[in-house]
Amino acid sequence: MNLGTSFSYKQRCLSVKAGILLLSSNSPACVIPGALIAIHALLIVFQALQHGCVPITLWLMTDNWHDMTALAQGVAMGEGDIDPVELTESYLARIEREDTDHTVFLAVTADRARSEAEAAQKRARTGLRLGPLDGVPISWKDLFDSAGTATTGGSEVFRNRIPSHDADTLARATRAGMVCLGKTNLSEFAFSGLGINPTYGTPANAFDSVTPRCPGGSSSGSAVSVARQLAPITVGTDTGGSVRIPAAWNGLVGLKTTSGVVPAKGVLPLSRQFDTVGPLAQDVADANALFAILCGGKAADLIGTSVRGKRFLVPDNIVWDNAEEGVVACLEEAFEKLVAKGAIVERGKVPEFDAVTDLCNNVGNLFSPEAYGEWRDVIESQSDQMYDEVTKRFKMAENMSSIDVAEAMHKLRSLRASYLKRVAGYDAVLMPTTPITPPAIAPLEADSAAYAKANISALYNTRLGNLLTLSSLTLPAGQTGGLPVGLMMFGLPKRENALLRNGSGIEKALAS
Repeated sequence: MNLGTSFSYKQRCLSVKAGILLLSSNSPACVIPGALIAIHALLIVFQALQHGCVPITLWLMTDNWHDMTALAQGVAMGEGDIDPVELTESYLARIEREDTDHTVFLAVTADRARSEAEAAQKRARTGLRLGPLDGVPISWKDLFDSAGTATTGGSEVFRNRIPSHDADTLARATRAGMVCLGKTNLSEFAFSGLGINPTYGTPANAFDSVTPRCPGGSSSGSAVSVARQLAPITVGTDTGGSVRIPAAWNGLVGLKTTSGVVPAKGVLPLSRQFDTVGPLAQDVADANALFAILCGGKAADLIGTSVRGKRFLVPDNIVWDNAEEGVVACLEEAFEKLVAKGAIVERGKVPEFDAVTDLCNNVGNLFSPEAYGEWRDVIESQSDQMYDEVTKRFKMAENMSSIDVAEAMHKLRSLRASYLKRVAGYDAVLMPTTPITPPAIAPLEADSAAYAKANISALYNTRLGNLLTLSSLTLPAGQTGGLPVGLMMFGLPKRENALLRNGSGIEKALAS
């Protein structure tokens, strides 16, 4: 019998651990059994190494798989150091153990996950892996259709909406070998930057175990699933900030793609002209790899990325309005690190940002008219089943004239052209992702005015990128009071790969 290959990875790991624990015991009765188990474990190690099986260092890391990035897991599976089935089972077990109130995952697709993991296992064993994320588990915001599983959009009105086909993006990820763990919670209809959902419960922010805080919206469960290590990577949507806000508030990387770059077929819409699909990940490399799958293109080359010689513009106007002192301090420290690594950081006004904000203040919520037109029948017939704060956002459109909205859209096109001309000489524009840290949930649920104020603050900067049709990336920039702060980059439309390269350089500079 071949000891090195007849035992599963988990059995090998447990065998080594058991021997170590018994040998370390002070009880004489444990020494001999411990020694026998340890000798047996060493025989397993010796034969496993002879056959190119898992190194002992990785056997002892079984419990730490969830600390690994998605790409690192993929590499380990390619080298035979992690079994795709065991990895998937470990995540399913974590979800069952940690998400007992089901506020993170609205649906766990365990049967599908196991079937996809088994297929990945066979490919790995035969050297036929489909790509770097083959076998890697992934969670999906519950706006993405998954055949046979309800797409609720975080709303009671869609509880029984069961699609027959996968969304295009989910199908692409499946063809790349990724393992679908299930569907994650979100703000109802994806129409809030806070992530509060009274219908299905709110997944609390991962960084405060004492005071339940907003996870950020609308991709709330997506972000929390990664931050709480219930999934290594996830996909969300961003209409006004819904990838970047929860990513920033949970210490993650979040990519807002340019509208149309990633297909939205099979994704419940909010405002089709502004809706975008993008990854939330542990680092830029993971986001880059998943973005390539979602858009059907090539991943950016991140080798040798650096900020040396890069020119960044930091607006000194509206993006800092009402920013918390801790957020400002974190960002200023980040800018100093960039300069220390050879970047050129310039300050200056970006009047287009003021003009876009004035349009929102004077005309109204520019996402509401299309969103209300999309879902008017549902809202008017079933508003009693919806969260009142979300219904209010839809009905803002009732007080907006079609002429004013058309004029605002015309002005936006002009502002885009002016903005792109202004920033043509820079590699990216940098600012706080949000000027505030995640607020406590309870006061916002109890006070409609407080909810509205916090929601506007959360979306204040991010919405600029959507209304100007830019690509955007948020990166972790440190913490204040134990809560994460995000650094947001604006890139050019449809230049996501360039943005990711610059983001990788900034990520390295901030980590040094």
